[in-house]
Amino acid sequence: MAKKDVVAVDIGTNAVKLVEFELTSSGIGVVAVSVEPLPRQRALEEIGAEAIMGAVQRAWKNVRAHRADVALALPRLFVTSRRLTNLPPSATEEQLDGLVAMQAETELPFRVEDAIFDYHDVRRSSSSVSVELVAAKRQTVEAWMGYLKPINIGPKSILPSSLAIAVLAGKQLETAIAETPQAMTMVVDIGAGRTDVCLMSGSKLVFSRSFPVGGNNLTRLYEDAANPDFELAETRKLTHATLERQSEAAAPVDEWANRLVAELNRSIAGAQRELQSEGENPIGAIWLCGGGARVPGLATYIGTRLGIPTQLWRPLDALGVSEPALEALEAFQDTLAVALGVGVNTLTAPVALDLLPKEERQKLTQAEQRRRLVISVAAALALIVGLAVGGFAWTRVHQAKIVELDAQIRQLRVPEANAKKALVNELAVADLLTPRLTPLDILRELSIRFADRTQVAWTTFNLSRLDEPEKAKVTFTVEANSHEAISKMIGAMGQSGIFTSLKSGQITSTEKDRRPVFQAQITCNLSPESIQMFARARYLHQGTQPPGEGNRNVAERGERGSGSQQGGEGDTPTPADSGTDEMMPPPDTEPEDTSFEIRKMGKDEFGGSDDALPQQGEKALTVEKKAEKAAAAMKAKAELEFIGTKKDEKKPQDDAQLNGSQKAAPPEKRAADEKSSADIPNKR
Repeated sequence: MAKKDVVAVDIGTNAVKLVEFELTSSGIGVVAVSVEPLPRQRALEEIGAEAIMGAVQRAWKNVRAHRADVALALPRLFVTSRRLTNLPPSATEEQLDGLVAMQAETELPFRVEDAIFDYHDVRRSSSSVSVELVAAKRQTVEAWMGYLKPINIGPKSILPSSLAIAVLAGKQLETAIAETPQAMTMVVDIGAGRTDVCLMSGSKLVFSRSFPVGGNNLTRLYEDAANPDFELAETRKLTHATLERQSEAAAPVDEWANRLVAELNRSIAGAQRELQSEGENPIGAIWLCGGGARVPGLATYIGTRLGIPTQLWRPLDALGVSEPALEALEAFQDTLAVALGVGVNTLTAPVALDLLPKEERQKLTQAEQRRRLVISVAAALALIVGLAVGGFAWTRVHQAKIVELDAQIRQLRVPEANAKKALVNELAVADLLTPRLTPLDILRELSIRFADRTQVAWTTFNLSRLDEPEKAKVTFTVEANSHEAISKMIGAMGQSGIFTSLKSGQITSTEKDRRPVFQAQITCNLSPESIQMFARARYLHQGTQPPGEGNRNVAERGERGSGSQQGGEGDTPTPADSGTDEMMPPPDTEPEDTSFEIRKMGKDEFGGSDDALPQQGEKALTVEKKAEKAAAAMKAKAELEFIGTKKDEKKPQDDAQLNGSQKAAPPEKRAADEKSSADIPNKR
């Protein structure tokens, strides 16, 4: 909760009293008190405006509340109040303003044009509405406002003194309602020039009156008795005035007390008439406050004369202050009931009544609007300046970060270039080591698996969509000497793990060189593992045939090559047979993971360091070229064997002799024969 400061101003007959309040989350607190006496030569002398304004200025300096709002009390003497009844029950708040203004023309003792009025305490019933009309002459209100000119601050609200006392007493009486709910309390504020009477029903004011009997009247009696000056008479009053014992010096006090009791009786009678109460006295207690209540024995005297319990009232009890921290507050607390009530009402607003002229309210509203506008503009400017300063600082910080990042980027350019070179080399090696599928791989596989051309020979070979191995299609035409040979070939291809979806077309029979020849067209696809199997055979020198297949082919070729004779110790396997056996893995050994083997070759076989990547690319390229040359040599050998098979069909006897001579020939001659055979053109 934001702190709020208010200064209540009570301009009395003998002194100007200012009390500064502070409203916080913990409640209402009294910050400062200032009481400035008015210069006086006679007891009932009228004080001029200049003297009052001087006292206000001195009291304001003592308070030093330059930023607080000011609330002004107007004496009950200058206020007229009337209870307006029989107003329409359906009247709204807006309609009540017009109705009250019309009633004020007949109820007020002065012209409405010369009056400032307001109303409060609206009471509604099913049959009518009643309000409390409070008014004062404009001239009087403006005169009281003029007393504040020396401090250059106008009041924000004006409250009659009787209502101020009622607000303070009602705050304390709220806790006593439960004890005596039907009893009334009469608060009597005996000032210097006049006495204000406030009759409280519970915590509400139901009747008020002001009469011209106060402490100055007692001083005047002392002046008339010995004809002294005002100061001497005031001193005698303070030292000799008492109602506790009878003496010659106390004679003026008895006269003054009798007049006071008489006026109190008149006030009680007037309250009974106005409230239309009958029977017993409805007042249950009388509270005395003000400077005149300090006369010793006065409370007992009034209680005895009126038959009503009477006591001195401590106004600070209404605020819950038992031990005031300010010395002035303790010394003048019984005279500050009006000022304290004005401050409490300004902060808490239990009474919604204000006698401040409408034009002054409009000025305050406009001033408040201007103040808020100035605050808004100042806040906007502060925000703009803050954003500008913040934006400039942010820009500088951002620019500094950009410069720092640029420096870091420049430092990373050399490592970036080196990394790019290394990546290019690694990509080149990875590209070389990536398993590929070429027609030579398929031809090589077929040549190794079916090296014996006496049973089956290929006449045509076609590959399609080799760039997509999973969709590649192999089509070839074969010639065989029997149906069994073709079926055996298809079964061997199906068991290889390379070829899938093997399909054989219709087998036709024809005759070549007086011998029956069976022809068939075979189509197949490649298995997903074919690429790894070809790569193993190409780079790692491992065979692609299932375990035991190579040995069986060697045995079959040995039997066909020797005919009816058994091979001796001088038998030499053909290059194709020997190459197949070397690439085959042991029968009980599972094939190793292809991708792992290829990566191992790229790191371990080529040195295992990033600096050797260019040399690794060259070695991998050399290995691939060697594999291609080996496949070309195997293809040429297969063609030579096919040509030899055709010649053997024409001359079987000469062929047997030729085979025998080759076995008996020395190794040097066989090598020369193989070299000369390689020069024979390809039949196809």
